[in-house]
Amino acid sequence: MSALGWVLAALGRGTDVYLFLVGMMALAAYAQIAGIFDWIAARAVRIAGPSRFRLFALVYVAGIGTTALFSNDATIVALTPAVIGALRRYDAAPLPYVTACALIANAASFLLPISNPSNLLVFAGRMPALAVWLRAFALPSCAAIAVTFAITWWFFRRDLRGRSANVDAAASTPARPAVALLTAAAAVVVTTSALGGPLGAATFACGTIAWIATVLRDRAGAATIVHDISWRIVGLTAALFVIVTAVDDAGGFTASRTALAWCAQLAAPWSALATGFVVAAASNAINNLPVGLNLGETLPAMHANMHASAAALIGVNLGPNAAVNGSLATLLWLGILRRANISVSPLAFARVGVLVTIPALAAALVLI
Repeated sequence: MSALGWVLAALGRGTDVYLFLVGMMALAAYAQIAGIFDWIAARAVRIAGPSRFRLFALVYVAGIGTTALFSNDATIVALTPAVIGALRRYDAAPLPYVTACALIANAASFLLPISNPSNLLVFAGRMPALAVWLRAFALPSCAAIAVTFAITWWFFRRDLRGRSANVDAAASTPARPAVALLTAAAAVVVTTSALGGPLGAATFACGTIAWIATVLRDRAGAATIVHDISWRIVGLTAALFVIVTAVDDAGGFTASRTALAWCAQLAAPWSALATGFVVAAASNAINNLPVGLNLGETLPAMHANMHASAAALIGVNLGPNAAVNGSLATLLWLGILRRANISVSPLAFARVGVLVTIPALAAALVLI
């Protein structure tokens, strides 16, 4: 095979992932310009009233729903700015609420197959049907979500005490056609997952329909959707497919296969715990995107069973909560905070991140 043919073949392996990324980011941008996330944040402020804790819990719940149905990236790039905007009219320190957005974006990212692009990377070409997925991940995901909430609340408990001088955060109700289109898109993608269909193609089709619907009524909004798609992330993902394929062809994954094979030989629950924590450590060291791609190559070569694959995926998704460089979603979150003049250093994030991640990861892995 020629060099060009080899590169095209390597790029072609990621087609489903590229389609998923573009489609999901288009849907998130559509929801954002339709004011849906601003409305959610404003409603949370109104329902919370003067209770800082209640607002914290509502933001967390909104993050779960957004992550589950529109991926962890949507929670970062769409919900977090809306929460920041709503908090400008609310007497509360923003850090607990925006940190909740970052942590739930990863903690809830294995609730459904569509909740994180990394899920498509780890289960490259062999994504389990939704029923199989839920049997494997529903209980671990709920445990990770609950533990993350409890420890994050405890860490920020002083900021969440008392009552604030609440200012009503009004936001116009989103247009019904936009809500209907997004509801239908979520139903299509979840149904596709349940039937074991092509998630990338289904998500891209829904994103395209949302874009066409915007073109028909708002040309500027349609341009905003195209602009808001992070084409650099798509390009980076494509480049990583080429790099990972080259490393695999050169036998560069021998060490990772050896480590995962050693973990697989341990007795339960130590096997899952070792696998998840090894993968989590690697994700925080070099980012979970290349680690997920590596696992997409390594797990099939090892003929890994669902138990080992599930532990590895939890490590990829939940492990990055320990450090800002662990996932692209958290790096995007840090950039959003800096543009909003909210100061969070990597060390400050790690203080809460490590405290949350270790017990949440352990709880999820034990329950596989």
